Amino acid sequence: MGYETITVTQCTPNIGAEIGNVDLTKPLKEAQVKEIHKAVIAHGVIFFRDQKIDFASHDRFVRYFGQPHEHIGGDYTASKRIPNFPGIRKQYFDANSARVAGEDWHSDQSYGEIPPTFSILYQEQVPPNGGGDTMFLSASKAYEELSPGMKAYLEGKTATHVGGKSFDKIPGSRPAVVHPVVTVHPESGRKLLFVNSSFTSHINDVPAAESEHVLQYLYEHLKRPHWQMRFRWHDHSIAMWDNRCTQHMAIWDYWPNVRSGYRMFLKGVERPLPA
Repeated sequence: MGYETITVTQCTPNIGAEIGNVDLTKPLKEAQVKEIHKAVIAHGVIFFRDQKIDFASHDRFVRYFGQPHEHIGGDYTASKRIPNFPGIRKQYFDANSARVAGEDWHSDQSYGEIPPTFSILYQEQVPPNGGGDTMFLSASKAYEELSPGMKAYLEGKTATHVGGKSFDKIPGSRPAVVHPVVTVHPESGRKLLFVNSSFTSHINDVPAAESEHVLQYLYEHLKRPHWQMRFRWHDHSIAMWDNRCTQHMAIWDYWPNVRSGYRMFLKGVERPLPA
């Protein structure tokens, strides 16, 4: 799978790649956009280093791939809207933060009827000494390594996703939706597990105890290091990941230091497809 306008350096056998030979502070050529899209589909999450972008550059980059998705659930302490850029959210954590967002494995906004396709996170300032890494996993590879019996059991099942604990104090902002437990990626064609420990409440139409035990098994299976990677941020790094086939988790090991950045979502165009 060759690339002509960008460089692509694979991070692990199953997920992640670093992208080079591109300047996101400037408009991109059509060929660059196509190859960046190809890379994120192939690797699930891609990373850009030394990209000191402003709000306009961030917004422009997302719009190469579609329309921005506005966050479901309103403002909360650690995530604020940016004036004139409704799709951008500032994420800021320091010594006064009681918690940070995303400390458990999740796929962004999976409790939406149509979850965002991509997330694009720009870290303007990261903690010293390598703190504040983000973990990523391939839900496609995790599904592929399930036993045939478990795959057969999960076929056709659905699960309910609800807004997380961060929304509890926001009136009317705890949405709920039903998605297939196993979905198929509309571009790669790979099947994947579409349940996560942050937002999936239960598997539908089975006894509660069965749902709990099966989900716990799947969560532990998803967390195996064989299909994970850990990304070490530098100032002015960008991560772009595909919410349809990956999960991620933020590591809060940097208190009382500052971690500050800006996130955008790409608007989804269809509900998760049953496999």
